Amino acid sequence: MERNKLSLKSLELRQEHGLTQKQLCEDLNISRSNYSYFECGRRIPDINTLLLIAHYYNVSLDELVTGSSPVPVRTTDTSSNDQGLTIIRHLRSKHIPVKNIMELSKTDFDFLTTYKKLSADNKAELSYLMNYKLKRQSR
Repeated sequence: MERNKLSLKSLELRQEHGLTQKQLCEDLNISRSNYSYFECGRRIPDINTLLLIAHYYNVSLDELVTGSSPVPVRTTDTSSNDQGLTIIRHLRSKHIPVKNIMELSKTDFDFLTTYKKLSADNKAELSYLMNYKLKRQSR
């Protein structure tokens, strides 16, 4: 089967980022076998998967599907995209599903950011307090 522009661009982007199919699929929480079919040109991903892949690589949907980049994708802060990829890779290394992180609210992230600034003693105290509150809540 002849490869389409989408499959070629997907392969190109993955290789540019130095990723295996397994790594990419773990980052995106998608099936490796399905992604392999996309990359071989046997299947076309659904729109949600296309958007996920485009966002992951910080390319426009047009660039991903057609292989051309008519207009650069505008971002207000490119460092946040790099930071996002770094975070995803870190989570993968800790075996934390990206899906769990995607469910966090801004308040959750703010809490985690503040928590990271605490001393080890204060983190231990907060952990103890949270466990205590959870036990009381479940009564």
